[in-house]
Amino acid sequence: MADDGAPKLKQTLRGFQIFFIVLSAIIGGGIFNQNGEALELAGPGGMIVAMIFMGLVTIAMSEGVSEFTQMFPAPNAIVEYVRTFVDEDLGWVVGIAFWYTFAAIFAVQNLAAANMSRYWGLAQTWQTIGFYVVAPAIILAINFVGVWLFGIIETIGGVLKVCIVFGTSVVLYKIAANENNGGSHGPIHDGIQNNRKYAASHTHAVAYAIPLVAYMYLGVEIIAVTAFEAKRSKDLRLPSQTIAYVVFFLYFLCTIGEALNVSWTSDHLPKIYGGVGNRHDNYTAPVNPSSTSLPIVAVWQAGYPKLAGFLNGCLIFSVLSASNTSLYVASRTLYGMTREIPETNVVGKCLKKLSLVVPQTGVPAAALVISAISFFWLPFVQLKAGYSVQDLIAIIAVTGSVSCLIVWAALSLAFIRYESWLRKCRKDIANKYPEFKRNTKNYKAFTLFAWAQPFPAYFALAGSLIVFGFASATWWDTPVSFPKVAVAYAAHIILFSLWVIFKIINRRWWVKLDPDVSVLVGKLRALEWRKQDEPGILNGEPPRELHLLRRENPENGDRPTSEYPEFRA
Repeated sequence: MADDGAPKLKQTLRGFQIFFIVLSAIIGGGIFNQNGEALELAGPGGMIVAMIFMGLVTIAMSEGVSEFTQMFPAPNAIVEYVRTFVDEDLGWVVGIAFWYTFAAIFAVQNLAAANMSRYWGLAQTWQTIGFYVVAPAIILAINFVGVWLFGIIETIGGVLKVCIVFGTSVVLYKIAANENNGGSHGPIHDGIQNNRKYAASHTHAVAYAIPLVAYMYLGVEIIAVTAFEAKRSKDLRLPSQTIAYVVFFLYFLCTIGEALNVSWTSDHLPKIYGGVGNRHDNYTAPVNPSSTSLPIVAVWQAGYPKLAGFLNGCLIFSVLSASNTSLYVASRTLYGMTREIPETNVVGKCLKKLSLVVPQTGVPAAALVISAISFFWLPFVQLKAGYSVQDLIAIIAVTGSVSCLIVWAALSLAFIRYESWLRKCRKDIANKYPEFKRNTKNYKAFTLFAWAQPFPAYFALAGSLIVFGFASATWWDTPVSFPKVAVAYAAHIILFSLWVIFKIINRRWWVKLDPDVSVLVGKLRALEWRKQDEPGILNGEPPRELHLLRRENPENGDRPTSEYPEFRA
């Protein structure tokens, strides 16, 4: 993170832009489609239980991320938190996982938009041109204009998304009131069910549904990605504190509306895991309407086909907007990792070029292009029919989501370790570093459940592990197959193998919470150098002594030079 004179990201985002950038990434097509998979598996009651459980896990995880972001806004923040508090090598693995998640989602969302266009009978040729070529090119161009204008575009998109979710929910409630005597006899009264094709009991059905619903909430952690491009540190506070609660409220509102109107036995429900979960079925594409989105099905069946068509257009916009933000996140993650790679060999020099920034716009152009083209090929694969093609698309889409949940688990563990350090060094902190003493006026971060930490962080970590365990529910009551195993655990296996390789190469252990409080304080302060509104830090550049502290783990024997004896053990 030393100042090498190279152009840096522009720090221009205001709080409202950050809020809607994160919101745009979270709200795509999941609330309208993945809810349908949960509904088919576990009935309306099971879908609601899964949605509430994952909402609580999301809030618990976001509490820790919010506090981290307020205390230590830094470039490549997600990687830095794990590197500082847990393990250097795990931090790099988390960065790779996070980049993969959003680079894959960029392509998957474009593919989803193309599939939604079939509602109007759009020919395959026009789908290919419109959503596999033109839409990605426009999104890439939007990401090149500079972060401030990008933030304005995503603010408009985020506001429209709130209107879409809220407006759709109101329409669904109105339809339920008209069709079901105020909702008293609607499908929601079927409660928790279990589709015997996939789950032998209610418990198995809900367990199967939880991972499907979990993927709808991915993106809450993006607040940390935007940290370095915030205009001021205070612009991060309100978005980080509120985003999880706003998303949970919108999702709960829409989920209840869907449960009021669409039966869990409907023949318009989507394929489970893109077909991996229900391959043994003779699946027939739905007609009248030719859509699997729950709101569209409900509106069409209520006798409003024109409104259903308009709503389909809104959902396509929502998906493409999420694709736009996904590319932004992937590019910043790749930029953050590559800017710290040493140029000691040819590979390092090539990777370092991915951190180059366009001086006029502050956009990491190379990282942006690489992120865009990495999975550009994926939608074109669908042009070739066959189960193997469907499985490949489903595996990439789901493993991308699973990778993000692994990032959630790592962030929760990092926050638990941070809390452990605060408790271990509380006396020295109170006497020497009051800015790290929680529940005092000197502590710069505030979250709703800060008083309960680290229990929310433990709940978030446990929730993530539960989702990992429940991912195997695809074969609890049905035959096991390679696609099912790959969907559930390919990401875990690959990332764990990568972590082991890093460990063998680097030969270092996890980060130790040094009882010498000054050592870790130096690391923590190195994470907050981005703060332009703090005295002593100019133009967003870190003091040199903090850069020296961050270079290697103190326990590995690499201490700051004698030029700064006050930072030596």
